Amino acid sequence: MLRVLHAVASVGDRYGGVSAAVGALGHVESMLRHDATLVSLHRPEQGDRLLSELSSCFDVEVLPPGRVSGRFHGSGRLRSTLARLVPQHDLVVVHGVFDLTAHLCGRTARRYAVPYLLWPHGSLDPYDLREHGWAKRRLAPLWRESIAGASAVMCTTQREADRLEDFGAGTRREVLPLPLPDAVPVAAAGESRERARRACGLPVTGRVVLFLGRIDRKKGLPLLMEAFDLAAGPDDTLVVAGVGDAQLDRSLRAAASARESPGRVVFTGWVEPRRRRELLAAADVFALLSDNENFSVATAEALAAGCAVLLSDEVYLGDELVAAGGAVVTRRHPAVAAMALRTLLTDDRVREKISRAGQDWARWALDRDRVSRSYRRVVEGVFARW
Repeated sequence: MLRVLHAVASVGDRYGGVSAAVGALGHVESMLRHDATLVSLHRPEQGDRLLSELSSCFDVEVLPPGRVSGRFHGSGRLRSTLARLVPQHDLVVVHGVFDLTAHLCGRTARRYAVPYLLWPHGSLDPYDLREHGWAKRRLAPLWRESIAGASAVMCTTQREADRLEDFGAGTRREVLPLPLPDAVPVAAAGESRERARRACGLPVTGRVVLFLGRIDRKKGLPLLMEAFDLAAGPDDTLVVAGVGDAQLDRSLRAAASARESPGRVVFTGWVEPRRRRELLAAADVFALLSDNENFSVATAEALAAGCAVLLSDEVYLGDELVAAGGAVVTRRHPAVAAMALRTLLTDDRVREKISRAGQDWARWALDRDRVSRSYRRVVEGVFARW
């Protein structure tokens, strides 16, 4: 039985896509009957639901953030914990690049000659590298060492692999999408959609456009709201579900209150898993007009739920979906995005065709068995080259 150690800075409910990715990969490890362990910092303020669920896939070991090192996603016990755990495992999976947990885990794996996969989760994309860019470039030798020591850098889309900045390390790149999560509602239509809308307190008539994710400046929410203003009919509703940047959240709510569009905008705040499923079942269109996005677990959930998906041209998953006819991809311009959204809101035939194709693609490409087989081939390749 293969023993695999995963290390990540946090798996709090509100930590974003990295937490969801770790959870999805935990199910892959279970399917392959690997003996998997997870080490992570514990931040109770980010929520413990996902962490408690991960115990079904991993032996979980959590550490308190350090008083000082916690600012850099580190812990006073991290070094000794990794020195104990890494030699006990056959393979290490490092989640992230620019934090103490990832850096120390990679260094410990190299010290004990244990192969490791590096999963940057988009952090090596040129867009993300602009944040604290001076410091990241200044410390390039550290990142190059971590990347060069990895057996492979794991990407979830081909465009991520093509754009990835490896600081000159030249490390092998593997593309592996994340599998569909559990408990995604099957295509919702007719009575089931009406029932879901009533459960969410949404109008039964009209079309529902859903944004589901972190409230973050890169998510394109001002653009989505402007496009919705231009495209919506009097019975249509835009649902913004999620939490994040409090200042941006207040700004968006104020803008929604001041609008004169015939449609309405509803902000739900934090969404629990059950309500998340209900919102997906209630929605006609899922929209994500990000300035930059890699895989997007929420998009995968929307595809599986039978929503027609509208993405910006900087959501990398859109490349695969457009080829399959499973999404509409638009430029990040209000009038252009509004035209695409209006078609999805008013043309039942187009919306249903796209939703069916997207669901078919998700069931095939993101099937857990299929992803697990691909992951096993990656792991086998690691040991064949080691």
